Parts: sequence; structure tokens; C-alpha cells
Amino acid sequence: MVDLRPWVLESHISRIASEIREVERSRKRLAEVFRKIKDMDISGLLGRAGFLDIFEKKLAYPVSPVGLEGMRVAAVDGGLISRSFRGIDLMLIRAVAAIFIYGAEGRVEVEYFPKEYPPPSIVSNLEPLSRSDFEVSASLERLMAEIKVATDAQLRHSMDMIILDGAILPQTSDRPSSPPLVKKYGRVLKALEKLYRVSFDNGVLLAGVVKDSRSTRFIQILSRLAPVLLDKVEELKDLLAFDYRRVIQRTMDTEFLYRFLDVGERTAILRYAENSEKYAPLKDIGQEWAERLNVFYIKPVELDSPLRVEFLSSGPDTIKTAQKISSLIYSLSCHHSEFGLPSVQVEAHAQARLLETDLDFIYDQIIQKAGMTPSLMKTRKTFGL
Repeated sequence: MVDLRPWVLESHISRIASEIREVERSRKRLAEVFRKIKDMDISGLLGRAGFLDIFEKKLAYPVSPVGLEGMRVAAVDGGLISRSFRGIDLMLIRAVAAIFIYGAEGRVEVEYFPKEYPPPSIVSNLEPLSRSDFEVSASLERLMAEIKVATDAQLRHSMDMIILDGAILPQTSDRPSSPPLVKKYGRVLKALEKLYRVSFDNGVLLAGVVKDSRSTRFIQILSRLAPVLLDKVEELKDLLAFDYRRVIQRTMDTEFLYRFLDVGERTAILRYAENSEKYAPLKDIGQEWAERLNVFYIKPVELDSPLRVEFLSSGPDTIKTAQKISSLIYSLSCHHSEFGLPSVQVEAHAQARLLETDLDFIYDQIIQKAGMTPSLMKTRKTFGL
């Protein structure tokens, strides 16, 4: 229990603030050292194994904005409100695609699929699920809704690129272990494979934009490269002046890249995971598609965190695909110095958003028809206890 006496609280806050300042100084120092070599071709300084995770020769590349006139760019987002009662779980889910059609002189037309502010789907579950399984089930339901909209939107509307809100692949936390949810997870994977196929066959660029990534993929690659390069690159000698390994262990990609990248730069392209055989979701999706999934980070504006961009390579030239996607995302995201997110993605989010009151209304309607049964009684957690 926290001691809230003023002088004790002040001491705790001062200590936390001091720790934050020290960590931030160390992260800044780490980034400043690596900034010295971000434009250097370091591929020749590494053995073949050193660059298995990276497609390019440098750590960072400039991104050129592209004219949007004549482009049709879509984004898909899903809204979810879920609640558990004594004997039933209820979910409201809405997935929407916003499609921006860019004309001359900056004019933009907007289309929606299936339509503007579509009514949400109601999903109920009467089977007994643990709280963790219920959270996984809700996440899978939303994923399925988003994937289906992303697939069907391409069949109904012409587009050049489609952006998913978040990862392009289910996360480890979405992977169920309980038998009742394994089949649902399998259906999500089949739907995702169909989305990949439709996008690939139609020549549509497919990317997942992660707003606030907590990944350490890039920084862990640096942790492996640093010892190899220290003896070969004079600019990295400054790493020996502090415990850079500990700093790396305490740093996420976006924290490092905020200082490492300049506005209008992206990182080198990274493979989605270090080992596809060990990263379960990548293994689940199958080798054909696992080999096409890659990642880069981009910094579209000065005062916001870089975006993690996961993408499906549309052909043998992964670098060319990344260049197209990064140019489009930069052009869509560079309009406000403190908020770097594709404008079409912001619109999709606004369309998909649901409110707690929406579920309250559905709950009240069910009670009117079914009566107040034990299954519909609210849990103590619902009351905040």
C-alpha cells in the first residue's frame, strides 16, 4: 500500500523522476552513437549470419513523399465493447473500411464499406470461459470482423493500398490454448490467408500500421550487431564509455527510434521474426505467407513516436514494395507535427468506435425480452468491486 503522507509521497515521486531522467539520458546517448553510422554501408563488415534479419545494407533510409492525386487508399479498423455477466458474455463489434480517393488540387472523396457507421454485430457466448479466454475470444472476434471487411472491401472497391489498424498477423496473446477457442483461431488464420491472397492477386499493397508498438525487434538486432562492429567502426567506440547493453535491455524500438530517425526516414527492412519456426503465429500462417511478411519503422513527424509498419511483399522485390508503402504512409501521415498517423486510418477509427452506452442499450433490450435471469446478473467487477 502506498504511503500517501505528503513528505513520503514527495520522496517517491522525486525518486521516480530521477530514475526517468537517468534512463532517458542513457537512451539519448545510445541513439547519438548509432546515429553516426545510420547512413553507413555496414553489410561488408558483417558475416553472412549477421544480416539474416535485415534486407538492406544500411540501418536507415530517407523516404520520398509521393503525390496522392489519383490514389485510392483504404484503412480498416474495428471497434469492440465486451462485458461478462454471471452466465453470459456479450460483445458488440463494428468493423469499417474508410476509402480516400484523391483528386486534383488536394480534393478527397470518401467511401465506406460496408457503409458509413454500420450497425454493430452482437456476439453472445453462453459457454463457460475463464476471464483470460473471454479476452482472447473477444480479440479473435474483432480480428475476424476486420479481416473480412478488408477482404470484401477489395472485391467491391478499387484501391491501391489497404491499411490494417495494428499488426498484420495475430499476436502471441491472440493464440488460444483452450480447445473451445482453437477452432475460432483456425478460422481467423484461414480468413487472413484469404486476405493475403486477394491483396496479392489484385496487386493491392497491404500494410498493418501499429501506433504504439512495444516491440524490441530493431533494438535487439542492434544488440547483436554492436559487438561485431565495435572493433571495425571507430564511430561506435563511444559505446564503451557506458553500459550500453543494459540500456538496450531497458529500451523499446520506438523509444530508441524516436531519437535515431530523422523526420522522413525509415529503418532498414526487417524480417517479421528472428525465427519463424519459434514464433508461433508466423508458423501458424504457413511458410508461403510467412516469408512475405516483413517490418520497418518510419518517422513521419517530429514530435510523435515512429510507426511500426508490417507489410506483405507483393512480389520478389521486397525493397521496392517497402519503398512504395513507406512513401504513401509518409505522405498520409506528415500533416501535423505532434500526430503522425495516416489520415485515412484516423477516419476508419472514428467510424468503428463504439461506446459503453451502446452495450448498455443492448443489455437492457435483452432483459426486456428474457427477464432478469441469473445469467444476466451483473458481476461484482461490473460494479467496480
